[in-house]
Amino acid sequence: MINRLPPVQLGMFTLLLGFSLSTSAADSNSQDEESRRGQQNGEEESRVDRRAEAERDSADNPYVLTPHRQNYVLPAKYTTRTNPDAFDSIPNARDIENVELQLQFSFKYPIDTNLFGTKHSLWVAYTQQSYWQAYNGSASRPFRETNYEPEVFVAFDLGDWSFLGVNPKFLNLSLNHQSNGRSEPGSRSWNRVIAELVFERDDLVFAFRPWWRIPENSEDDNPDIHKYLGYGDFSFVYTWDELSVDVTLRNNFRSDDNRGALRVGFSFPLWENFQGYVQYFNGYGESLIDYDYHTQSIGVGIILTNWL
Repeated sequence: MINRLPPVQLGMFTLLLGFSLSTSAADSNSQDEESRRGQQNGEEESRVDRRAEAERDSADNPYVLTPHRQNYVLPAKYTTRTNPDAFDSIPNARDIENVELQLQFSFKYPIDTNLFGTKHSLWVAYTQQSYWQAYNGSASRPFRETNYEPEVFVAFDLGDWSFLGVNPKFLNLSLNHQSNGRSEPGSRSWNRVIAELVFERDDLVFAFRPWWRIPENSEDDNPDIHKYLGYGDFSFVYTWDELSVDVTLRNNFRSDDNRGALRVGFSFPLWENFQGYVQYFNGYGESLIDYDYHTQSIGVGIILTNWL
């Protein structure tokens, strides 16, 4: 349900953002070092290789949390349509405002970085995305929605080869749980097996991520979630100099009742390790509570660690 932010949770957010800042600095230093190594060897490392090497370096540092997905804070996020029907049972739910704060933190921890004596690796990861009505004083500034996403995955290094100029880099296989931690009637959750193929061509990195939902019993909170979120997504990241664009596309591939989503992000340098970030979303499933509700939003803030 919608709750006020307790002091302990606020402290956790502050601590995790602090970890993200230290991780960002460590990641940046490691990438600079790897870039210097590549230049000394007379070769230019790809962006994916630099990130992978930086992750291996951070795995040996117990004081650094390795970034998994993006870590960002969007203090100004505007949504054109809110979803009050999802909160009918909660007092003051229809006082939800269109402007809120969105944040995501995501990290992973290595279990084995030389799995079976190879460059393959085993990780556990955690991603949390929150939608905070920080400016809604009349409703006690509640967290409208928080999605929790732990997972365990194996990253298979596909080596150094190419086909038609495209370099397959990694195959990630994961067991993933995602939920919003609520009780009925607002509970939303699903479990998936996810395969992710990552490719690279020059400054363009793209990934195809199909998934299979693990069947649940008759008490399933959202039995039709696949009709809105589909069976996978496709994403790509394009970088030039210090600018970056990331795009994610999702579709259920149903001709009779087609639904999908588009998310576009743009990052640009601000100062030191901070980058500005603008994110646009249009479609279904921006959050689990809105999986069957079409929303359109745009947010502006800072990104602490990016995909590359």
